[in-house]
Amino acid sequence: MRTVGVLEAKTNLSALLDAVEAGEVVVITRHGKAVARLEREQDYSLPKRRLSGHELAERARKFRESQKPDPEFDGLSWEELKKIARE
Repeated sequence: MRTVGVLEAKTNLSALLDAVEAGEVVVITRHGKAVARLEREQDYSLPKRRLSGHELAERARKFRESQKPDPEFDGLSWEELKKIARE
């Protein structure tokens, strides 16, 4: 794994991308602290078909259930939430 500063990364981005394509991982630092990592893109395949309405609703429900509750907003009505969003 190679570590480079932000200025070096900016100046040598093309060369760094070549290194990443070759399998190397590059960590970019700012003031000595790691802020980003360049690594080869994984092959994430997208669904080959569109989801049905039922499948989409089910995924949305599972996502909502996986989110942690936010005590600040839990007791608010829909109208109160809209008012906050408009502010």
